[in-house]
Amino acid sequence: MGILKKERALLNHFIDKSFCTGLKVGEYKYIWGYRNLWRKVVLSKKQTNSIQRNFKKYYGKSFSTKWHRFYQSYTGKFDKDYFPEILFSTELEPLLNPRSISLTLEDKNLLEPLYKSVKGLKIPKTLIGNSYGTYYSNIEGKRKIINDKKACDIISNTDYVVIKPTIGTHSGSGIMICKFMNGIDEFTQSSCSDILELYKENFIIQEYITNCKELSSLYGESLNTIRVVTYILDNKLYYLPLALRLGCDGNKVDNIGAGGLFIGISQEGYLNPYAFAEIGTKYSHHPNSKVVFRNYFIPNIPKVLEMAYCCHLKTPQVKMVSWDFTIDESLNVVLIEANMLGQSVGFPQMANGESAFGVNTGRMLKLIRK
Repeated sequence: MGILKKERALLNHFIDKSFCTGLKVGEYKYIWGYRNLWRKVVLSKKQTNSIQRNFKKYYGKSFSTKWHRFYQSYTGKFDKDYFPEILFSTELEPLLNPRSISLTLEDKNLLEPLYKSVKGLKIPKTLIGNSYGTYYSNIEGKRKIINDKKACDIISNTDYVVIKPTIGTHSGSGIMICKFMNGIDEFTQSSCSDILELYKENFIIQEYITNCKELSSLYGESLNTIRVVTYILDNKLYYLPLALRLGCDGNKVDNIGAGGLFIGISQEGYLNPYAFAEIGTKYSHHPNSKVVFRNYFIPNIPKVLEMAYCCHLKTPQVKMVSWDFTIDESLNVVLIEANMLGQSVGFPQMANGESAFGVNTGRMLKLIRK
């Protein structure tokens, strides 16, 4: 058994290495694709030296400043402690969140069972779900295995619902908003059974959440979410700079990769002066609603932080989680998603012009020092 255990561990190591190699290639392609942004940022000799001193002291060697310049290109703010996305995705996240554990815990079919006991937190009501081909209903909070016909019956006459894949997707891919009447979706004219067949397995259908007036006034055609990233270091919980994501130009999702905007937000709930598109475009007001961003107030942000901390305590097996929260019409804090793989420390830094880990940057670099 000892030999078999070692062989399995070695095989898992090779799988993880292969995955990280693919990520590294992707990160280099990404940063090269935005060379028009980081090439415009010229660091002084003093700034470059401060960055490299940091890397050599804590990481053990120098490292490219491309990511520092990339983050600075958005807000114009220099920070020697910016954390390169490539080091995070290929070295730090795999260390903090073992892939075998994270793949299970971030399944969206588990969101409600894992976090529903957090007092003061709302989770969108699940109508039906599908986990590896098995359908279940969630009537009055009790799960029951059902067949596909019963699944269609449950959703055949509903108000707005959200359908989304539960594993292996990010950036809003695969999300549909439907409104069923007599088994037909008002938007696509597809039947319930056709839509269920389209998704096949590993998806969830939930009630549609409506933003509070403060978020809807910014942009009313998508669910706008607050990204809170929490992490555990030396038995303490911390969080990264906060960011609000907003839909734009008729899009129904707020994801950056889908053309959405992102903007920094204080822990008290006040927006930064400028929002950004991923391509670097800067906005002092929302291009559609024309609402000015500077000091615009979003309610209940302190409670959002409290809920993020409470949720992370439910799943301490992973040391870093990217939570997507929103505030609904009744000012409830609503947990939309918990992401444990494929996270990003990039856009919180881009949105705020400050480093992801702040005073903890050195300790994070030491964790991945070879």
